[in-house]
Amino acid sequence: MRIKSRANRALHRFWVQFTLTPFGCLLRLFTGRMFHGGELGSGELDAGMGTVLILMAMPGLFVSLLTFEKYGHLILWLRGGRPFDPFKATLPDEYFFIVLSLVVSAGAALWLWDSIFLDRRDYTNVVPLPVKLSSIFLANLCAILFVTALFTSVANAASVVLFPIAVVGSQSSLSVFLRFAGGHFISVLTASVFGCFAVFGLTGLLMALLPTPTFRRISHLARFLMAIVLLGLLTSSFVVPELLSEIAIPIAQHLALLPPFSFLGLTRTMWGSGGEPFVPEMARSAIIALAVGFIVTLLAYAASFRRIFLRIPETSESGPFPRSQFGTAPLGWLNKVVLRGRPQQACYQFVARTLLRSERHLQIFLGFLALGLVLSANELSSAADLHGIIAGKVPSIDVLSVPFVLSFCIIAGLRLAFEIPAELRANWVFRFWLDRDQHSARAIARHALLVFALPFLLPLCFVLTLVFWGWAIAALHTAIVALSTVVLAEVSLLRFRKLPFTCTYPPFKSHSGLVVVAYLFAYLFYTGYLVRIERWSLFDPWRTICFIPPVAAVLVGAYYYRNQMLDLDKQLLFEEAGSSTYL
Repeated sequence: MRIKSRANRALHRFWVQFTLTPFGCLLRLFTGRMFHGGELGSGELDAGMGTVLILMAMPGLFVSLLTFEKYGHLILWLRGGRPFDPFKATLPDEYFFIVLSLVVSAGAALWLWDSIFLDRRDYTNVVPLPVKLSSIFLANLCAILFVTALFTSVANAASVVLFPIAVVGSQSSLSVFLRFAGGHFISVLTASVFGCFAVFGLTGLLMALLPTPTFRRISHLARFLMAIVLLGLLTSSFVVPELLSEIAIPIAQHLALLPPFSFLGLTRTMWGSGGEPFVPEMARSAIIALAVGFIVTLLAYAASFRRIFLRIPETSESGPFPRSQFGTAPLGWLNKVVLRGRPQQACYQFVARTLLRSERHLQIFLGFLALGLVLSANELSSAADLHGIIAGKVPSIDVLSVPFVLSFCIIAGLRLAFEIPAELRANWVFRFWLDRDQHSARAIARHALLVFALPFLLPLCFVLTLVFWGWAIAALHTAIVALSTVVLAEVSLLRFRKLPFTCTYPPFKSHSGLVVVAYLFAYLFYTGYLVRIERWSLFDPWRTICFIPPVAAVLVGAYYYRNQMLDLDKQLLFEEAGSSTYL
């Protein structure tokens, strides 16, 4: 114990001395900015280190716990005690864990996209210091590698322990357990590292090849497309092993050489199946993909550092979209019709422009939109007969659910973005100008939700339905989608009493987990049961009248609920209880 305590004290002393060196300070600075953006130590609820790491660890933990129900010793005994080969029976689940670790790590790196590489703020604060440019370059490179290692460890911390215990923990052979755990550990570890390097490498390539203004404008599109790819990869991981066994062998062999399929070759090699056909090629392809990802990241970062960071004083700042492109908010002519008075119209202009010009809020909106597109594609691909979904008298449930999925994701994403304050901290302008008792922030938020959802969703919904099912079905389906979206927006703003993007971060509350669960149940009801009711009503147009009573009941109930609220709870809010002042 004394030797161990002495070693801990010596290690702590070394770390303290290292962090006081110029290189150590730079490493801490660049690592911290990747998690906190630009405001280290602000103490606010943002995408800080703790939040990101907890969210990364949760998927692996939950999925690993579910495997106990599938591979537990008692479950296998109840199934008749048939011979169980863990190295063959768990291949589909192993592939899912590989995909999950890759997606989680790449998703976290994608979230920190803007803070990975150095920017104008770093040039202004760090370059004047008496440190070499080579030290700045190496410090940020080490920060990238440290973040990669941290993401890899956290994303797989639960699965590397719980999954082997669930599968082979009941067996008496220690060698089997170690072999299974080692193969699983190697595959998910390399998949996570590859996911991080894929995002870092793509970011560096775009920065090195594109002009800075172009990169800032195309980066959102790149993130949006990458999010769709990652979500699509995750949702398809359940059926890919079965599909590979059904397609032609030459095609399956070529696909198996691509990540993340190739990482199964590392697993099979560690499990003692390295001599099986095509396994060595898969393992070799996985190692090559990992090496290429590391080299591309290193070279891209070096090129972007030399090309962009050293020329920052010569470039000008630009937002994600040109200012002239969004000089007026979308459908600004509708303000005069819907919103009452110039204060509401002006506040809506602020909300719309903030959402379109703020990278933080636009990233959240595009992330939820990408999720909606992937879930919609998954709904359509899950149909047993792709031709049969458009051959009936009325649209199938898979087709009808698509606009509901998209509208739910858009409303939920915007509602979450409303809680995040704008980068420019100046809500004192609204405090000075707006009357807390008379200004209706809910009307502005409702208008923003509907403007960013309905004008783009309803025409597409109407045209596609019209092509296959005619005018009557198209009109009824579009009307039901519009009415359901309005009700969803109204329910999501039931207790809303703040101007979007002007309030402080909401403090963590004990019922925050219940709110997430409520949104999950709302999604299942909105995209499941409600769609089935709509399909039943479309067989007879007169049945659509059944939507009027529940919709009226929800709207009237919301109206009376707000009227019964205390006057203090109706006042316009600028600072959440328990939060620091946001001025």
